[in-house]
Amino acid sequence: MNKLKIKGIGHVIYRDWMSFKKLFKISIFPNLFDPILYLVAMGLGLGSFVGQVDGMPYLKFITLGLIAGTAMNASNNESTVNAYIQMHLDKTYYEMSTGPISLPDIIVGQAIWAGIRSVIFGTLFMLVALLMGTISSFWAMLIPMVLFITGTLFGFLGLAFTLMAPSRDYLNYYTMLVIQPMFMFSNTFFPLSHVASWLKQVGWFSPLTHAVGLIRGLADGNLSGQLANLVWLFVVLLIIALIPINLVEKKLVY
Repeated sequence: MNKLKIKGIGHVIYRDWMSFKKLFKISIFPNLFDPILYLVAMGLGLGSFVGQVDGMPYLKFITLGLIAGTAMNASNNESTVNAYIQMHLDKTYYEMSTGPISLPDIIVGQAIWAGIRSVIFGTLFMLVALLMGTISSFWAMLIPMVLFITGTLFGFLGLAFTLMAPSRDYLNYYTMLVIQPMFMFSNTFFPLSHVASWLKQVGWFSPLTHAVGLIRGLADGNLSGQLANLVWLFVVLLIIALIPINLVEKKLVY
């Protein structure tokens, strides 16, 4: 593996940013429609039948969970379908790698950009949460940091699977079998403390569970146990990052 170059990584992020600016307005709707739909259907609909959940109204519980879910999905879209198109159809990775930018530089830049996308769309949904009165602590100013870490983690994870996918159709399996179960069973819609022990253990290993815990804690000013969640996310991020960084030069032979 070539040594990573900060300048090369920066060029990748800048290129993605310039491309994103052109499509920002039309990308808002697909990235925010699903979480707002869940918020209306479950937070406002089901929430009228449910009382307190983990010491907070169900509307607040689900809204804060959806902030993390929005970040994960924004990152997943960037690191799977968008990345596959750039790798194999548009040959964007090839074009960038013909210069001083290495393939590992591109992978790191893409993952960081996925984290930035998570901050953008997660923060937009956080503004919805703020308007609904579900954020009550100044510690919530740190939530974008959590969104960035979460998005970058899922960026590396998505890129690892995309590099291994034989065709674009296989990306659907990753979304259906990995991302969607995480979205549903990561303390997002119901507390894991009330489910079967085996599901609780599975949910604990989901990165989204720890991101949700951090966001709820920061939004409510409850910092107890949050350092453990933050350290866990960092450790998993570093471990997962090694996979696509070391895999890319073996899988993309132009």
